[in-house]
Amino acid sequence: MRSEISKLAKLLRISEEVVLNLEKKMEKVSGKKGVIEKIVQENEEKINQKLKELNLTRESKAEEVYQTLIRKTEETDQILIKHFHELDLSVVTGCRSLINSVKELTGNLTNFYLKESKARELLKLNPPKQIMASLGYGNDIDKMLEKEDCFEIFCALRFVEDSKWLNSVFFKPYKDLKKDDFEEREIKVIVLSERWAGIGKKFLGKKLHHMSHLKEMGIVFIIPLTEQNPGEVLYLFFMSLHYIYEVDWHARLFETYRQEPDFANKIIETLKVETTITSLIDDEKMSWRIVPAYLAKSNSDDPRLFEPHINPEDWHYNRTVLTIQRFANRFPEAGLDFWSGLNVVGDYFLTKDSKEEFISFDLFDNGISFLGRSDFNSRQLYHQQEALWNRIFVEYMGEEKTDKLMMDNLSKGMVTL
Repeated sequence: MRSEISKLAKLLRISEEVVLNLEKKMEKVSGKKGVIEKIVQENEEKINQKLKELNLTRESKAEEVYQTLIRKTEETDQILIKHFHELDLSVVTGCRSLINSVKELTGNLTNFYLKESKARELLKLNPPKQIMASLGYGNDIDKMLEKEDCFEIFCALRFVEDSKWLNSVFFKPYKDLKKDDFEEREIKVIVLSERWAGIGKKFLGKKLHHMSHLKEMGIVFIIPLTEQNPGEVLYLFFMSLHYIYEVDWHARLFETYRQEPDFANKIIETLKVETTITSLIDDEKMSWRIVPAYLAKSNSDDPRLFEPHINPEDWHYNRTVLTIQRFANRFPEAGLDFWSGLNVVGDYFLTKDSKEEFISFDLFDNGISFLGRSDFNSRQLYHQQEALWNRIFVEYMGEEKTDKLMMDNLSKGMVTL
């Protein structure tokens, strides 16, 4: 068995037979050879380079490598804080300052999103009772819509209202959406007023996620923090970029659906972010499952993670990686250049107890681990794994083809080549 086949199989926690079958079929489809060798070699080179920069070696213990990467992440966060002039993310002005910098990087992305008039209609059809009560409007939906920002109310749906009610009641009329319910406008990146932090905490407590997005509305939003912890600036920086690109990609996807008779149903299915459970086609053709969510966040041993698959979430983040690199080139003092090209990089190291453990060198994984104060045993690994699967597909098929295949086949749940 070639060493590169064995190595990639180990990195992805899959059998060598899966890698060999993938290579055989993808070479036939693409006409490209040597892809596995290229990926493994580049991973090795980047690991060695970064270990040297961190004053570590291949003999360094896994715990030490992880803690050193976390210290590097903390250093990056601290430099970013200084770069953004000591941002206070507990107030709207502080959050807006970060958002303005991010928008400068992405430019004004414009696409088709749900009209405000339609959003108001949906709110009137099924008034959000928890939100109205929290804001002191009782059952008076008309008064709330007169006084409040409709887009802010739509954002609050995600963290104030019950998810069961949202899915079974509020989103039900989405099945009647028409092409004319959408309009062309820029993505809105908004900061909710400070009061939403208190309201969100009341309903979700420590589970309150201070940033999210609404794909159909073309909105990325931040809720000011009630407590600013180390890692927040770095996290909000790369996640706001990620969400902007995710919203933009879905708008382009929805635009392709506008030409189809089952337009509304396809949008609804996409917003559910579900991964198919049907078996991959197993014949002479090559099939890749499309995994639109990070399955490993809930179950790192989900069997669908050990078969060929591509991940739209990481695809959006890939644009973030390129933008961060441009930012790093423009502001080298911000310290982000260290992380360039590491989103697919990781390897095994021996622990103090002589066990092999995988370490991710990805900024996303280490940023989440740092923000969550994760110890060695609770470190994040899921993003690097998905990035590596995507990298394999892109090496064979190219970026433009990958993007098209993902869009064309997302509703089917798999790509068959």
